[in-house]
Amino acid sequence: MKLEVIILAITSCAIANVYYDGLLLSKIKEYKKHGQMGMYAFVGLTIYLFIRKDPSKTQAILSQASNYVKYMPIDKDAGSILAPIMTFTGSAYQNAEHRVQTNQGNMNQYNNIPYSERRVIASGKTSSKRSVSETKKKWVASQQDWTCNHCKNKLPAWFEVDHKTRLEYGGTNHVDNLVALCRDCHGRKTASENL
Repeated sequence: MKLEVIILAITSCAIANVYYDGLLLSKIKEYKKHGQMGMYAFVGLTIYLFIRKDPSKTQAILSQASNYVKYMPIDKDAGSILAPIMTFTGSAYQNAEHRVQTNQGNMNQYNNIPYSERRVIASGKTSSKRSVSETKKKWVASQQDWTCNHCKNKLPAWFEVDHKTRLEYGGTNHVDNLVALCRDCHGRKTASENL
């Protein structure tokens, strides 16, 4: 019964709109701004009530939502607006997850990271060779937003990757022990270490 009434109302509105040459639809479009404001108020109120009702699940849901938004095809302006929110929820979620994993003995440390990224992060823990793969160099540079770790200038195409702790002093080729430097800073650092 209710479905029939809704169909009848929509049909009669469409007929009236055609009869008045689109006047009804243009009147509705005049209140588009108010409709958007009402929608945002409704969404905000709904999120607020959900957080008040079940705060224990809030962080998990917000981080999941930020993961969905992170991989959606959106323009750069919208992405830059959402970046602080996604970073906040993602880092808080990862910190909470890291604490849980530490208590469990670090068994599944990189579960939510894609396999290709896990491979780059996990490699180099036992190696004592001085060479670092190009993939790992690019990974380290991208984690630094393609800026030199020392002078903070944009990295040129011929940047170098250096060890924070040298291999002979117990350092590894793991990404946590690597920094991307421009050629000048790398030369200065190497010269000062060798003197």
